[in-house]
Amino acid sequence: MKNLILILLLLYRFSVNAQANDTEAALYNIGFGAVFSTVGAIINKPPKEALGKVIKKSLWQGALGGYITFESKRILREGRRNEQWEYFWMAKLVNAAGTSIKENAALNNNFYDKWHLNFGFNRIELETKDNFKIKYKLLPVALVYSIGVALQTNFEFEKTLKTGEFIFSRNTERFIETNSRGIAFPGSIVLFSPEKNDFGLLSHEIIHLYQSNDFSIFNTYLNKPIKKWSTGNKTIDWLDKNFNTEFHYIIQRLVYYSQYRPIESNAYFDNFLEHEAGYYSDTLH
Repeated sequence: MKNLILILLLLYRFSVNAQANDTEAALYNIGFGAVFSTVGAIINKPPKEALGKVIKKSLWQGALGGYITFESKRILREGRRNEQWEYFWMAKLVNAAGTSIKENAALNNNFYDKWHLNFGFNRIELETKDNFKIKYKLLPVALVYSIGVALQTNFEFEKTLKTGEFIFSRNTERFIETNSRGIAFPGSIVLFSPEKNDFGLLSHEIIHLYQSNDFSIFNTYLNKPIKKWSTGNKTIDWLDKNFNTEFHYIIQRLVYYSQYRPIESNAYFDNFLEHEAGYYSDTLH
């Protein structure tokens, strides 16, 4: 509980100032990666490893991952401005690289030891530390949400292929009632059907998925206890090998609702996560 409170306090400190320009946006992403990667590296370091060495290594690796994450968001913004789908996949791959580097740093590994790419509820991992090895893991929270969404909406196959994200659409009064046009769930996006071709709307919701990738760094904080529990326990070991922890959604939701503003209010974009999504998608108003 103490660790969770500390995380929330640090996140609040990072989110009190909105990103008003690319310099502030870059500093936020670099700082986020450096600080939370270092916290993770300290948690995951072996008892006999020197603390100073761990901090030095994780700071620069986390900062590097944060900067690459920032560039992925800028690439997505260019895709929105040019209305060209090629940018969307490029942004996704760059974002996956930045997220992988931050997770490696938080695990106290070399930044190139493991790479991963999320597609809906699927996580593809490429291990490079010893031998090249490809692994598949299920994202359980994203899977549950994707099933729920799929049962109630229309699957946008073409947009899913073009963006690398699970995209659905639905024409329902609920969007009108809530004055919204789209919503990002774990692993998927639902768009208001009449506006599903709006590049700004789509980019806004994809940034929310990228924010989930940012927060996934907190899953590494559970690495030690999970490894400990899986030793000698075949069930937990199997779960660890086939499912990826998604503890980070709890923290992300707490941060989001701590700054919640009604969508119809003039202060809606005072919510840091909404402001960031609006900033990179040119949907601030």
